[in-house]
Amino acid sequence: MKKVSVVLTMLCTLLFACKPELETPTVVTKSVEEITETTANVVAEVVADGGTEVTERGVCWNKEGNPEITNYCTINGSGLGAYTAALTDLEPNTAYYVRAYATNEKGTSYGEEKSFMTKEIEEPENPEEPEEPEDPEDPEEPEIPEIPVVITFDVTDITVNSAVCGGEIASEGDVVIIARGVCYATNQNPTIEDNHTTDGAGIGSYISNLSNLSQNTTYYVRAYATNENGTYYGEEKTFVTLEKLLPEVTTSEVTDITLNSVVCGGEVTFEGNLEVTARGVCWSTEQNPTIEDNHTTDGAGIGSYISNLSNLSQNTTYYVRAYATNEQGTNYGEEVVFSTEAEETTGTTNGHEWVDLGLPSGVKWATCNVGASLPGEYGDYYAWGETETKDSYDSNNCSTMYVPMDDISGNPQYDVARKEWGDSWRMPTYEEQEELLNNCSWELTTENGFNGYKVTGPNGNSIFLPAAGYRYGTTLNFDGYYGGYWSSKPHDDGDDSAFFLCFDDKEQRINAYYRSDGQSVRAVIE
Repeated sequence: MKKVSVVLTMLCTLLFACKPELETPTVVTKSVEEITETTANVVAEVVADGGTEVTERGVCWNKEGNPEITNYCTINGSGLGAYTAALTDLEPNTAYYVRAYATNEKGTSYGEEKSFMTKEIEEPENPEEPEEPEDPEDPEEPEIPEIPVVITFDVTDITVNSAVCGGEIASEGDVVIIARGVCYATNQNPTIEDNHTTDGAGIGSYISNLSNLSQNTTYYVRAYATNENGTYYGEEKTFVTLEKLLPEVTTSEVTDITLNSVVCGGEVTFEGNLEVTARGVCWSTEQNPTIEDNHTTDGAGIGSYISNLSNLSQNTTYYVRAYATNEQGTNYGEEVVFSTEAEETTGTTNGHEWVDLGLPSGVKWATCNVGASLPGEYGDYYAWGETETKDSYDSNNCSTMYVPMDDISGNPQYDVARKEWGDSWRMPTYEEQEELLNNCSWELTTENGFNGYKVTGPNGNSIFLPAAGYRYGTTLNFDGYYGGYWSSKPHDDGDDSAFFLCFDDKEQRINAYYRSDGQSVRAVIE
């Protein structure tokens, strides 16, 4: 039984889904017959029911033209087929206009208009009075003018404030049509006294553009035709303008996540009956971001789009939403959360460890001095620009004293870090030592029994620089109290000195001294 119920439900769904849209009936006014002084018979036929039962049919008439069921009318049953309506209580020698009508669930429609003239009452014959001779110049019975046949088109292309209609002048009647168009209003039976278009003249079809309408409003529209005898109208149509709504947008998944960029986007699925003038994504480190925060601009209109987010912070959680803007305002898609990647802050290259301190240059510092195997060890001592240790350090045995030289960072002939540790490793430049000095916190401490400074970068990572002293002659001086670390930059004034980073227990600074002294080297890597 359950399976049968499901099948029946599906069949009902299909039937209702395929049900055609209802229309008003199609009715024809065929002829006016058996006209007397006070009566006439009108022959009509309902030829199509418009998709639903015709519940009432008949004819309506008046003396002005374009009669409706609000004037005089008959009721002649229901359904399809031909019928004859008897008009009574008419006035003699009078022009009348008549139209067949038919009503269904959709509404009432009318056939073409016919006109006729009731007969004049004949005077009784009087034998005592001679019959006046017929005057050959007596005017003939006046002809009833034929009126135009006006058809109103269905309304299409409905927007928030516009629509397209039009009509057809199927017959001009006896007089040339001098103006035609449609008239429209928020009340029924609009006339040219209301809003109207002017769409040429003469017979034939035409298109009318209705503009400056109000949103979400019911309008009534009729085609019209004007000749020298007056204005005539087609059947009335009705429509409702669209409502102004916010657009609807969805947020795409976040992909291609890096340290400082991602790819996102969205899709505008509904414009809100208004043009989407801007779309994109907005993001923030706080929930529910808006276009007041960071945002992209990725075109306009309906459909999907791609957004590239850049200049993000690494290892950071972000919230992102697609957005779309139209005349009504801005709407947002669902919120998506993501985190940028975290850069590796430690590593090993050629057997030597490095630490990322989060410095602006991105340079990474070695954890040990050249020649040391532990962070607290002093390591080896080198004269500036030399790559070998020696027993004694003085100006007489220094190969770079009084020699004009450029910056030696990365030059294996003079850079001991590059020579001993291989490609990528090098001596720090003056600027990199200055960056270390100015962008890090320095804490005097002891590590594994060695005095020195713990240098902590902006990202919280740190290195230890031991107070290794310096060598002059054969003597190690001020170890445990002083530390000196060569840069790659020679001094600008003279060829006997070079810059180095030095410190004691009171301060840290960059200084310049003789190249011949044996000092420590702390390497860097990109």
